[in-house]
Amino acid sequence: MRLIIVTQFGVVALWIICVSSWTSEKCVMSDGFTNLWRGDDCHNGNLTVSCMDVDNVPLHLAIFPISIQTLCVKMRNKSILHPNDFSRFDKLVELGISGQPAEILPGAFRGLFGLQILSLTCSSNLSIYSNTFKDLHNLKQLIIISCSFSVIALDAFAGMKQLTTLTIIQHEHNLLSDIKSLAGVLCRIVNNTSSLTSLVLWAEIATLSNPKCNVSNGTTYETPSFYGLQDILLNFPDLKTIGKGVFEGFKNISFLNMPLNNVLQMQLLQSGVSKVESFQFLQEDSDLESMCEIVYQLSTSYVSITTDHVNLSISSIQNCMTLREMHLFRSPISQRCIDLSFIHGLRNLQVLTVHQFSLNNTRFTSLCKTQPSSILWLKKMSLYFSSIFSIQRRQFFCMKNLEELNLKYNRISTIDNFAFLGLQKLKVLNLGHNQLSEIKSFNFFDLHCLEYLNLEANPLVHIEALSFAHLSSIQNVSLGDLNFPPESKIELNLTCVFGSIPRGLTYLYISSGRRPMTLIIGSDGAPNPGLGLHVHGETVSFQDCERPFFRAVVELTARTEWILCGSIFAGSYFKFLQRFKLESKLSTLFVDLTSLNTLVHLRDLQLTGVDLNRQTGLAIMFHNLTRLETLMLLGCRINYLEKDLSKDLQSLREIRLVINNELTIMEEFPEPLKSLKYLLIQDLLLQCSCNNAWFDNWVKRNRQVQVMFWDSTLGMKEINCIGEHGTQNFLKYTQIHCSMDVGFILFASNTLGLLLFMLVVLLHHLAGQYLLALFYITRGWLEEAVFRNNKRRYRYDAFVSYSGKDERWVVEELLPNMEQRGPPFLRLCLHSRDFQLGKDIVDNITDSLYSSRRTVCLVSRDYLRSNWCSLEMKLATDRLRVEQRDILILVFLEDISPHQLSAHHRLARLVKTRTYLDWPKEPEQYQDFWDRLWATLAPKHGQ
Repeated sequence: MRLIIVTQFGVVALWIICVSSWTSEKCVMSDGFTNLWRGDDCHNGNLTVSCMDVDNVPLHLAIFPISIQTLCVKMRNKSILHPNDFSRFDKLVELGISGQPAEILPGAFRGLFGLQILSLTCSSNLSIYSNTFKDLHNLKQLIIISCSFSVIALDAFAGMKQLTTLTIIQHEHNLLSDIKSLAGVLCRIVNNTSSLTSLVLWAEIATLSNPKCNVSNGTTYETPSFYGLQDILLNFPDLKTIGKGVFEGFKNISFLNMPLNNVLQMQLLQSGVSKVESFQFLQEDSDLESMCEIVYQLSTSYVSITTDHVNLSISSIQNCMTLREMHLFRSPISQRCIDLSFIHGLRNLQVLTVHQFSLNNTRFTSLCKTQPSSILWLKKMSLYFSSIFSIQRRQFFCMKNLEELNLKYNRISTIDNFAFLGLQKLKVLNLGHNQLSEIKSFNFFDLHCLEYLNLEANPLVHIEALSFAHLSSIQNVSLGDLNFPPESKIELNLTCVFGSIPRGLTYLYISSGRRPMTLIIGSDGAPNPGLGLHVHGETVSFQDCERPFFRAVVELTARTEWILCGSIFAGSYFKFLQRFKLESKLSTLFVDLTSLNTLVHLRDLQLTGVDLNRQTGLAIMFHNLTRLETLMLLGCRINYLEKDLSKDLQSLREIRLVINNELTIMEEFPEPLKSLKYLLIQDLLLQCSCNNAWFDNWVKRNRQVQVMFWDSTLGMKEINCIGEHGTQNFLKYTQIHCSMDVGFILFASNTLGLLLFMLVVLLHHLAGQYLLALFYITRGWLEEAVFRNNKRRYRYDAFVSYSGKDERWVVEELLPNMEQRGPPFLRLCLHSRDFQLGKDIVDNITDSLYSSRRTVCLVSRDYLRSNWCSLEMKLATDRLRVEQRDILILVFLEDISPHQLSAHHRLARLVKTRTYLDWPKEPEQYQDFWDRLWATLAPKHGQ
């Protein structure tokens, strides 16, 4: 983009950087491409704005487009939302208001015709007046979190005709922990809408009584109507008393969370509720048999219990036969054990979770053997922190329908061969964070449908050959930490352990912890394109780097000092890599990363802990990455961001920088970044240099790129720089050392423009006819100075200057004997053949003459009478004087007397000082003529 300032005396051109940017001290905007964290829970939509510390909505949001779809605003203490504050944003779909607003005035939501989700999160008393929400005709979901209402009009929530979901979450220390205030909000919302189908209540209240509404000066009460609600979720974690009939309007509850004791059991059954689909409770002093009685009476299918003492037996759970899911959580201070044999009595149970209960290991290993004919219908079983030590042969054969088995965070050290025999439907097996040291060949036999296998965080010392050969459907494998004996290297041959690398493999994680690791592919077998590979070790080396396996990898994460193939960077072997993340730690070992520029399919690149200052090929490291969209340099060292780095990054949309040293960002760096939208910087420390002075204006005044600072600073005003005098404020430094008075610059520019204009007019008037020649002489002198010591490339061997009346001789004699003779074959420049159509004749002559190694003038009487030939002769002699080389050759086609030549001063002087050729009159002399001319024009060695 160029800004042209026109005055009556002259023209001054100012260059403005072509990539623009902007920043806001209170808000950030994202288009769904990037996740911009700003300390709130704003969901990123297609176009999202998130703001903090706002007290004037129209002012602080004025710079944002009206097309935003998600807006989250954190209000300043005692701020007020006024009418039409959001009316600009008629495309808004989701609006979140948080912070400490004091009032929401009627009309604040005017114009939000498309709003579907509204969230109010408060930390102080809020006043809502009559008809505040009347403009939200299409609102479908209203969420109120931690709000205390000092004023709430009876018809405050009127007008929400499409509202289907109401969520109220009330934590302690606010007025709504009082049931009367909760009832007031419920009454005003529920009784003002007939479309409500879903209700979510989370209140830290002790007493739950029948909600009644004060509708007229405290004299008339009306119970809110909850009939017709299809989905009711209730969470009362501190409940101690339930009033009689309190759930009369809640016939079917989807989810209920509350403490449970003998008293609350009785009160719950008398509350009017007829069905609770999912029941989560903290068991206090009730026994399991009583709990199952409630499960039976309320037709509960899903139950989650947090308790310190569960004595489960088949006889005690007779009334729990309807359960489909059971989740048992133990208090962290308890040391209780549990016997899982009770699950044989739950024939409908499909999901079982046991967390932090110690299992009786003997009974656990014989779980299926106690009732060998009993088939369990479990589909998912998770046993966390359950002190399981081993898995024996055919341990789960009675669970033939099991699809997911999670044994994470136990103490499993051994697995027998054929341990999972019979689990032919198992898809997920999680054995992470155990104490496995050996994987045997038949540990996973019969798991033909297994898709996910997690063995991470196990001290694996030995993996037998073909251990994973039975996993024909495997897609996701995690191995580690490989902990081979210290005296041996950690080497893993993938073909050896898999037999053949599975075609359906989509993710592979291998870790050796803090030790070096070598991975051997071992064969030409490869998964289908699309593999995600994650490796972790002190250093990770690959062998067989030319195998097809590497071409299948599209996503690579390396948590290692370096990822190598032999002694060189292995990245270049992943030819189709789209996402690459290298997490190093500023290693002292040097590895050249220049070959990153061969990964032409790369879209996301993250380098962490890399000293880029040591990279000799840094200037070209990111060349050819024309598809790169995200670049993250986190904890890296780099002194300069220059244009060479960004040369080919025209698709780059996001840059994130966390640089561990003082940085200089050159003004030319953003120029090639035509698609850049986000620049995110943390702990920016600039070099105190005027090279960085442009950055502040670029951040503040331009519109294309959003600049965001991750740390506590909200703008450029807190950015520091470091120089000879230590750390100082960057803006103050640039104001003192780098700024110039704008008025003076404009005055000087206009003055110079005026003087230049007057000079041009004067020269044109006095010496217009000589200016053109002067220009070409000057250009020739400059070109000669530039190419004096370098081999210069010419388009033509000779420019032929001749009269149009001599063209027949040129075509019939000159061309056949010059261009068709060789090698080398000469290329001549003729005005009738080689001049560019539509171009100015003088420009054609000059460009052709200086693009030719020599000039040949074909002198005849017609040549002397031609003005164009005279110009060509003049320009050729000017070039001769500047270059001081034998570049002008005269050929006389006919006899011309000295008297005739005397009128042409330049030609007459040349004839006296230069050897020339005459076209012979005798045909037998023609060959000698052509030999001499060809030898003169043919390029010599080194030309």
